[in-house]
Amino acid sequence: MSPEQTAGPGYVPRLLAAAAFVTRRATDESLTELRLTQERSAILAILASSCTDEKTLAEASGLAPGCVNDCVQALQCCGYAVPEPDGGWSITAAGAEIHRQADQAEARLLAGADDDGLRQELAALIRALTPEPGGAGKLP
Repeated sequence: MSPEQTAGPGYVPRLLAAAAFVTRRATDESLTELRLTQERSAILAILASSCTDEKTLAEASGLAPGCVNDCVQALQCCGYAVPEPDGGWSITAAGAEIHRQADQAEARLLAGADDDGLRQELAALIRALTPEPGGAGKLP
């Protein structure tokens, strides 16, 4: 097979990028309803497994220390996390419930359950990026 045959159509990378964008936007919207961001959700997931300090949260999440500090402060304002006397952070009962809801929302999104809007957006992107027979694609 030639490299051209194995590389696939030129619109495939754009289609994948567009699908990733739509999926990320849907994820962000579902998290916003829970007063979370993807970063806050990651921190909450770590806190759900153990109480820990900001340095460890930064290392475990891969987030910058300043971002971690912003996240734990926001989680505290929402009532999802509390500072510990030793300088660490722990999740609250409300935080554990929100973490559970965020996990369920993510599972529903990945399964495509009850998300006709996302499915319609992806279908529109596929139609827009699929080349017409015998001609160039619809997008430049």
